[in-house]
Amino acid sequence: MLIDIVILPSAKLRQKIGRKMRKETASYSAIFVVDNKQFIPHLSLWHLRISKNRIDDLTAELKKTVVGQKPFKICSAGFMASKKENGIVSFSVKNDKSLELLQKKVFRRVYPFKIGMMPQFEVFGLWKGKTLAEGKKYGRPLAFNPHFTMGFLKKPEDALKIEKTMEKERISFIAKEIYVCEVNRWWQATKILEKINFPKTDKRL
Repeated sequence: MLIDIVILPSAKLRQKIGRKMRKETASYSAIFVVDNKQFIPHLSLWHLRISKNRIDDLTAELKKTVVGQKPFKICSAGFMASKKENGIVSFSVKNDKSLELLQKKVFRRVYPFKIGMMPQFEVFGLWKGKTLAEGKKYGRPLAFNPHFTMGFLKKPEDALKIEKTMEKERISFIAKEIYVCEVNRWWQATKILEKINFPKTDKRL
């Protein structure tokens, strides 16, 4: 199966983002829209092809990963249509030190569970050279580009229109847990499988 270890906005914020995307993409043809109904808005930390019977073992490793982890703030840095992957629209995310360190810890813990590579798509460019070598070794290339993918429009010009209508939208929340989600072949989260809370901290500190 295909999974993703992710950070999720609150349920209320996911609903708000999903409603906005449904509204703004209603007039356009899309391959998919992250509407919080079929697909869940999420920030990916690491994707993995894994055996279904290893999910419990993976969850146990992730619980070890977040020992000592403090909550931190996630902030978007703008909504944009990708210049490399025509038709993709997403919220970029400010990559602060806490997020970067957590992603690295998650990667080190979970990539040994891989049983093969994540699917590739010619429309986005197939992996070659270094990225292909990383894909074969780790299951996917190592690059970390924090973002919330929000849709894939059939026409790049429609993606640019949505970029314009969404330019004032922002995402901001405190990350207090990570999740294991099942994903489809487009790497989009379809179902929450596990929730791993960060340790509780003394609110007086």
